[in-house]
Amino acid sequence: MKKIYFLTFALSTLFTYGQLSENFDADTALPAGWTSFIGTNGIGTAQNWGTSTARSFSPTRSAYVRYENVTGGVAEDWLITPLVNLTNYTESTLTFYGGQQYTDEYGTEYSIRVSTTSATDPLTFEVVTSYLESDFSSITIAALQPGDLKTVDLSIYDGQQIYIAFVMIQDDGDNWFVDNVNVTGTLSTPSFDNAIISFYPNPTNNILNVNSTESIAKIEIYGILGNLIKSVSNTNQIDLTQLSNGSYLAKVTSADGRVKTEKVIKM
Repeated sequence: MKKIYFLTFALSTLFTYGQLSENFDADTALPAGWTSFIGTNGIGTAQNWGTSTARSFSPTRSAYVRYENVTGGVAEDWLITPLVNLTNYTESTLTFYGGQQYTDEYGTEYSIRVSTTSATDPLTFEVVTSYLESDFSSITIAALQPGDLKTVDLSIYDGQQIYIAFVMIQDDGDNWFVDNVNVTGTLSTPSFDNAIISFYPNPTNNILNVNSTESIAKIEIYGILGNLIKSVSNTNQIDLTQLSNGSYLAKVTSADGRVKTEKVIKM
């Protein structure tokens, strides 16, 4: 077979949404916490998930896996998210931008699968939704477009912790580009504002500290327009030294998923 090659969200979202957000732009390798493997039949070891600059929705990169000509079956390529905590969320939803490489039809099958127990055992995953090649645009338009956005209902997993798999099955098929993966939901528990929490010093010219009676899972700094600038995990402070002077939003997420967002000033 011959082939020819050719987050933004509203400020109110910061208070109630966002359990996973990844645009794959930070590095040539997959982000920390993401895993990949081939299917249980062991076929198709030459290609695996990585990142690509050929097609993306965010500025530079997307997750990417290439087709492979195999014998004795089909190749399965799995890309698995970090653990997504939906313990205190309802109406959970996965969104992502997806695209393929070629305009011709090569019979590739794509699916989104979810496991509540394991990131590495394919037998624990169940198919949530499936796609054919006709469901994705080709590289004739290099950048992924707003129309390439896919939405997957995850509400049946509300209240649980899950792993999400992007699975491509093919033999000499097509490629898959996946970008701007987000899992959002409505916070179903009281907000983190009910806990004793404070930010200091504010304004600050370097380290922003979080004083809290709750265990801190993550601190995120956003621009006023809602763009994520910096994130740290399992710590009560974040270094703002490299940021330009101005106003930002600091979002703190507790270990049980509650959040508090407060305006901070970098001097």
